[in-house]
Amino acid sequence: MAICVLERSATLAPIDHAVRVLRWTFRRDHESLVCELALNTDDSAYELRFNPPWNPSDGATELFTDAVEAFQRHVAIERILVYAGWMLEGFESQRIFRV
Repeated sequence: MAICVLERSATLAPIDHAVRVLRWTFRRDHESLVCELALNTDDSAYELRFNPPWNPSDGATELFTDAVEAFQRHVAIERILVYAGWMLEGFESQRIFRV
């Protein structure tokens, strides 16, 4: 019976990984609102973030353990915005690399 032992450093190099961020931009007159959906920093939940122009210094963040629930909440927010006269100006999907 053979045993193979590999010697490794006590500290492992950090693993880089990419996280997908979905971003919707809504516009009404001269106001814009950005809504983002992505995994949080430890990949344990989905964050739905938005920065309402009526309170730009205090953006809202909601956490979801399920992607479907996060998308359903986004759709509910989008419906409210469209009903209030907002239009979807743009959508982008971006990969962000984290260490």
